[in-house]
Amino acid sequence: MNLVVVSNRVARGKPNEPMTGGLAAALLPVVEHSGAIWVGSSGRVRDGHQKEPFAEIEALGSGAIATLDLPAAHYGGYYEGFANSALWPALHSRSDLIRVSRDDYVSYREVNAFMARALMRFRKAQTAFWVQDYHFLALGAELRDLGVDDPIGFFLHTPWPVAAVMQGVPNHRELITAMLAYDLIGFQTHDDCQNFLGYVAGELGLAVEDGVAISQHGRTRCEVFPIGIDAEKFAQYAAKSASHPDVSRLRRSLNGERLAIGVDRLDYSKGLVNRISAFDRLWTEHPAVCAQHLAAADRKSLARCHRSLWQFAERGRAARVRRQRPPRRGRLDTDPLSQQGL
Repeated sequence: MNLVVVSNRVARGKPNEPMTGGLAAALLPVVEHSGAIWVGSSGRVRDGHQKEPFAEIEALGSGAIATLDLPAAHYGGYYEGFANSALWPALHSRSDLIRVSRDDYVSYREVNAFMARALMRFRKAQTAFWVQDYHFLALGAELRDLGVDDPIGFFLHTPWPVAAVMQGVPNHRELITAMLAYDLIGFQTHDDCQNFLGYVAGELGLAVEDGVAISQHGRTRCEVFPIGIDAEKFAQYAAKSASHPDVSRLRRSLNGERLAIGVDRLDYSKGLVNRISAFDRLWTEHPAVCAQHLAAADRKSLARCHRSLWQFAERGRAARVRRQRPPRRGRLDTDPLSQQGL
C-alpha cells in the first residue's frame, strides 16, 4: 500500500544532526524508510492566477517530499487566523485567548479543500493518507467529497480539551463532524481521546462504543498513540558535543557558575515561566543537586536531575499561593537564538 503523509510544513533531516520538532522527529524516519511521500506547504503563497495546486518534489531516502504554495487570499485567515488564533489556544485549554473571525474559518476550510485537491495527484491504487495535526482537521472530509474511499488516518500532536472549551471555537460542531470522515483518529493520551469522544457523544449526540464513533461518514476509531523522541540518540549527541570546542569555551566563560539551557518556541503553551521558576527553586534550595548531576554526565545522574526538577515544578504549580520567595539566582533570557548568532 502507498502511504501519503500530510502536514502543514515538511522537514528535511541533516546528516549527523538531531531532528528538531516533534513532528519532524516522528515523520522523517517513516518517510525515509517506508517509501512514503510527505506533502506539505512550501512556506510560500501564490496568487489566484494559478488555478490548480502545483507541487515540487524531491527525494528523501526511499521516499519523497512534495511542497506546494498555498493560496495567498486564504493563507492569513487559515494559519494566523483560525489555526493559531482559535484552534491552538482552545486545544491548550486557553479559551480566553481565542481571537478569530468568521472569515478565518472560511479560509481554514478553503485551504483544507485546496490541499485535498493537491493530494489527488498522489493517489494511486491502494493509497492510505495519514494527516497530521490541527491545521487539517477537515482534510479528511474534503477528500471524501472528492470521492476518496481509501483509508484516511489523522494524528493530533497537541492535547484535546474538554467539551466546554471546544464549544468556544466558532463552527465547532461542523468542524468536529468533519473530523469523523477519518477512519482512524490518534491522540497522545487517554484523556485527550476521552475528551474527544465525550464531545462526540454529548455535543453531537452520536453513538460511541468501544472507542468507535458512528456518524454520517461511517465508523471512526479513536485510539491513543503516545509519541516521543529517540532518547538514546539525543543522549549520544549530547555526549558527543561535550568535547566540542564551542562547549569548552562556553564552560570556561562561566567561571564556575551554573548554566541551564532550554530550547523552546516562546509560546504560552510551553510553561516557560514555570520551568524557570522550577530551576530557580532547585538551585536556591538545593544548590549542590544540579552541580553534581551536570558534572556526572551519565544517564542515571541526568535522570535523577530530571526527576528532581520535575518534582520542584509540580510542587511550585500546586502551591499557587503568595509567599516570600528566596532571592532569585537565575536570569531568564528571552532573546531569540537567531539574534544571538547561535
